[in-house]
Amino acid sequence: MKKALLPIAVLGFLFAGCSSSAPNQGRKNLALIQASRVGDLGQVSTLLNAGADINAVDEEGWTPYLAASAEGNWKVMKLLQAKGCKTDPGF
Repeated sequence: MKKALLPIAVLGFLFAGCSSSAPNQGRKNLALIQASRVGDLGQVSTLLNAGADINAVDEEGWTPYLAASAEGNWKVMKLLQAKGCKTDPGF
């Protein structure tokens, strides 16, 4: 009976780990969009190195590249392009 509980406990632990990382990833992605919007090149680079999604989309449809371009932050736009972002939102 105890042997059957171990796989269930392991699966529960794995799922718990997966679910707790999703909100963190979402926060990184939103922070990347905001840093792109305000032109914070250092923060954009840091967030990309930390695993933020370069093509993340927020609830309003903004990507980091679109946010940077809307505010004229060309240095951020160039960095995002160099890292391989999509520049066409696909409308």
